[in-house]
Amino acid sequence: MKTKRIKRSVCYLVVLLIFGLILYSCLQDETDLDSQETTGKIIKGKNRELSIDVARSWYEAHQTPVVTTRSVVTHFELMTKLHWKKGYENRKGKFEVVEVPLLTRGGAVLMDSETMEKYKETERGKIRNISRMVIIKNLESGEIINFVMHIVGTYDYLMKAKHFEDNSYLYRAPDLSGSVYFYEPEGSLVNGWQYEDGKIVATISQGTEEGSRMQDTIDTRGMVLKPVCHTESVYMEHNECNGFTYQDPEYGLSFGSECRKVGTWEKVQVCIETPTYEEDSNIGGQWDPNENTSGGGGGGYQPQPIAPKAKEIFRNSSMTKENWKVIEEKLEKITKSCMGKALYNGLKESLKGKTLAIQFTKDKNSSFDLNGSGIRLTTASTSGDFFHEMLHAYQSYRETYDSMSSAKLNMEIETHYAQYLYQSSLPEYTSDSYWKKRDMQHLRWKAIANLNNLIDRKGNLQPNTKLYNLELELLNVVIPALQSNGYPESKYTLDLGRVGIVNFENIRELTRNC
Repeated sequence: MKTKRIKRSVCYLVVLLIFGLILYSCLQDETDLDSQETTGKIIKGKNRELSIDVARSWYEAHQTPVVTTRSVVTHFELMTKLHWKKGYENRKGKFEVVEVPLLTRGGAVLMDSETMEKYKETERGKIRNISRMVIIKNLESGEIINFVMHIVGTYDYLMKAKHFEDNSYLYRAPDLSGSVYFYEPEGSLVNGWQYEDGKIVATISQGTEEGSRMQDTIDTRGMVLKPVCHTESVYMEHNECNGFTYQDPEYGLSFGSECRKVGTWEKVQVCIETPTYEEDSNIGGQWDPNENTSGGGGGGYQPQPIAPKAKEIFRNSSMTKENWKVIEEKLEKITKSCMGKALYNGLKESLKGKTLAIQFTKDKNSSFDLNGSGIRLTTASTSGDFFHEMLHAYQSYRETYDSMSSAKLNMEIETHYAQYLYQSSLPEYTSDSYWKKRDMQHLRWKAIANLNNLIDRKGNLQPNTKLYNLELELLNVVIPALQSNGYPESKYTLDLGRVGIVNFENIRELTRNC
């Protein structure tokens, strides 16, 4: 009996010991992961948010299944498709990455000109490149982006590299020699880096011989870092197959295909910054090839920022890249005018680092929502419409909620007149333009445009104009024109205490330096 109790106790101890070891192992793994995160090491296969399934769901909701790598110079296109079963996860710091190999049509292989000239058929097994779709999530901002990455090794590197496929977006082998290219999912080259023995030695951009010569004419003097550029060609080899029919004596009419390997040379521009003496004293600093390029340890995708001016003051996490570009174009046009530039800067200053919501809508008219929904633009809106709603946003930061709510029509009078001033300053505002005809024929806009006889382009009274002349024009012409054409009294409150020049205070403020 006593022996049984001892055995039972020993069993309990063994079970507790095993459980403790398992718990310790789990905690140790978690500690190791946290330690790797804080030290900036790459953690493979353990993404916490951007798993392969999440990346695939995001990708299929935002991109097409077939990806094209395209040259704007030669018009060559390489069609590829994602091989999700071979995708893998890794992360470093605040970024989680999913890389998915690309299946290329015709079994395409990318190689540089040296490799094309040197390699023999017996070495074909060593001639390979890396082609992957890279999907990245910024864990701090929540933003997800994607692009295509091609890694092409030099001939000497490919011949000796035993683990070429270990190279990835976050990791570059310490002996990597070759080029890393980043392409937009739509096909155009964004940027790239050239490596020698694991160190970045040159930048890569899409270009031609003419582009290289243009790069070589930088107007600086002294000992400067001057980009010395040349064009290199990357050979893209793939199978080209033609189908045919033939008569088989046993099986009758049959079908077959005849394939041959063909290739196309893809031009890219390679620039190496070298110290160059010029005659002036504009001295450049020491060039660090790893500076601003994520070093030799990976990364390096550097797309041009999309809509930087728009994103400085507006936000919309679900807006497409194309729509952001439309907003940016409108802002570029608006800020070319003096009042438009002041409006943008004034709104930016009022926001104090925050952003205003913006979206495109299928509504009939664009609008600004005082309750926090921001600006809503119709898909057919012009820069003038955008200017109008931006001024409403600007007004809201100079009013209280109650004061603006009780003077909605007063606000419309100012935004309408400001929009007229902006649009009438544009080069397309000609005698036969739609906008000019609208201002002469549409009752509301005609009343607004005629204010120019009483108020100048800075919101001040015209010479020899009395204040009561403006007040009578507003009460008898402008206000009735707005109320009978889209701005009814039931929805647009009027503060009669503001009738007169006080309605144009923001225009005077914005045009102070114009």
